[in-house]
Amino acid sequence: MKKSEKSVWPISGLVLAAAAALIAGVAQPAVAQEPAQPRSAEPAPQETVTPGTTRVNRVPLVNLSSDKWGIIGRNTYGSPNAVFRDGPWGRTSATFPATQSPPYGDGSLGLIVDTGEKIAFGNETNFAGQRLSSIDILRYWVFAGTDNISSVVLPNITIEADPNVGTSNYTSLVYQPDQSTSPSAPATPTANVWQRYDATAAGNRWWATGSTGTTIGCTQATPCTFQELKARMPNAVISYSLGISKGRDTAFVGAVDGLQVNRVVYDFEFSGVRTRIAPR
Repeated sequence: MKKSEKSVWPISGLVLAAAAALIAGVAQPAVAQEPAQPRSAEPAPQETVTPGTTRVNRVPLVNLSSDKWGIIGRNTYGSPNAVFRDGPWGRTSATFPATQSPPYGDGSLGLIVDTGEKIAFGNETNFAGQRLSSIDILRYWVFAGTDNISSVVLPNITIEADPNVGTSNYTSLVYQPDQSTSPSAPATPTANVWQRYDATAAGNRWWATGSTGTTIGCTQATPCTFQELKARMPNAVISYSLGISKGRDTAFVGAVDGLQVNRVVYDFEFSGVRTRIAPR
């Protein structure tokens, strides 16, 4: 019996030693190997982007998702559609394939709005209480899927606010992309390509709804600049939401992407809203 015990333990020790060596040999490369990085997380060299540019370099991705974005039901009428999607890809040449990618990532927020309908897509939480005076940059990209861009009214940026002037505690501040001029809007608006609109650059046009517009002299008929809005409502705060809207005028089929508020870029993708930080 003792002889049997002596013959078992040396063999077991060798087996354990071999197993330990094997485990160490297999595990070591896995520990040393760097994890693969998502393609969209790779920052590219930055460049100056002007309105109408058909492609922007990607800026670093800081969040894989950003919640609290969606359709604002109380400001939506009819049966329009807003959906996260891949593409669309723009046509920047006479060749058959559409090859111009969305400005950020590979997706966007697709919009389908019929005549007489309205859709509002935005964030009703994260901007609430923020002073209007703290916003210096508002930009976004638009893709108009039409054969005649002059026949459609484009989606806009809308801010619901408490103006803290006059007798009303509510107004919507609306950017007018179709009434704005370069460099706020592209010098040549073009269908079926991605173009950027800078709602705070020179040439921008805004108006305030309700009695607030009359009080500050900034109505749809007599729009003013975003800088004038801030000066005439020095204590205004964002109240209910900030986001993208398409009003009850013309039908629209297309997409928006890359809504930028100061240095934060909200990148609309098939998987949801991703957050990026724009360069200074």
